[in-house]
Amino acid sequence: MMEQRYAQYVEDEDETGEYATDEEEEMSPMFPSAEMAIEVFDLAENEDMLSPIEMDPEKLAHKFKELQIKHAVTEAEIQQLKRKLAQAEQEKLRWRMEKAQLEQSVQENKERMEKLEGYWMEAQSLCQAVDEHLKETQAQYQTLERKYSKAKRLIKEYQQKEIEFLKKETAQRRALEESEASHKEEADRLQDKVVQEPQITDLESRVQALKSSEPS
Repeated sequence: MMEQRYAQYVEDEDETGEYATDEEEEMSPMFPSAEMAIEVFDLAENEDMLSPIEMDPEKLAHKFKELQIKHAVTEAEIQQLKRKLAQAEQEKLRWRMEKAQLEQSVQENKERMEKLEGYWMEAQSLCQAVDEHLKETQAQYQTLERKYSKAKRLIKEYQQKEIEFLKKETAQRRALEESEASHKEEADRLQDKVVQEPQITDLESRVQALKSSEPS
């Protein structure tokens, strides 16, 4: 039985190469099967401990060979345990690295989210400012539009009043011209009358004189 187990360990070691040193075993990336049994032989406490003097040479040789096999099997199992420990350390290191990378990624994502949140807040503030500016611009536009409409109405009223004033002025000028012409005509007529009145008086005097000189 011991020879079979020793042969199995020797066969396993032959598949992977020579026995590895402690440093090589710690750095080894090998991943042996998890189903492989790891067992260290313990010497039975109740095993008969016979002194070499009490044993015959053949039994002594057999016992020595058995101890050699047990020692070899124990060494092989220790090497497997070291490989298991190295694998566990590598897994632990890899897990720590992955954890650190994950934490770094989470931190970077958190910082990115904070930046995006800051950008979003700035965009919200900018949109609010633009909206307020747009409202102010619309209010100013409405005020200017009302002022423009009022100015346009006043200009139209002024133009209408100007037209009416020009018409009235034209009518007054025409009436004045007609009045002046009528006054001039009346003055000319009166002047002619004044000129003709002495002549009439003289004629009337002559007629009266003629009437007086006739015999009765």
